[in-house]
Amino acid sequence: MNAFEKVVQFITEKMAWVSMVAVVGCVALVMADVIRYNLMHEPIPGTHELVELIASVIMSTSIAYVTFVKGHVSVDILVDRFRPRTQAFFDLVNSIIALTFTAWLTVGVFVMGMRNLSYGWVTGVLQIPRAPFMFLIGATLVLTCLVLVMYGIRAVIELRKGDGHGA
Repeated sequence: MNAFEKVVQFITEKMAWVSMVAVVGCVALVMADVIRYNLMHEPIPGTHELVELIASVIMSTSIAYVTFVKGHVSVDILVDRFRPRTQAFFDLVNSIIALTFTAWLTVGVFVMGMRNLSYGWVTGVLQIPRAPFMFLIGATLVLTCLVLVMYGIRAVIELRKGDGHGA
């Protein structure tokens, strides 16, 4: 399990770096657009489209990392008071529910990406193809599924190991 966790950690950390670079790029683009508008009274064409596409990169590449570091909102105040096996049970249930919804969303995003690709859908002003961004979102959701599987396996191991007191 350690090798699998290390590979998942490596990939999720690299995705987080992509997200950080995209944030800097988005900020730079918006600043350039504001400066150009104030100097020339003319915005950069397609800025809103680029910001939307960059936002999809930022959000999608950060989801797996946030899941990996358990940076999401949770009710740890309550669950931390339980015994380790009970906590593992809640972690397993949480992982199964999250994995179910994430897998369902992943399939839907890939279907939408294939539809975008087959119809040749592009953005309105700059004519940038939308399909690659949909496939990026789908790929990062697959990575999120792997993280959730990893946490589910960890919970099962904790349940089987137990603390001798029962769940």
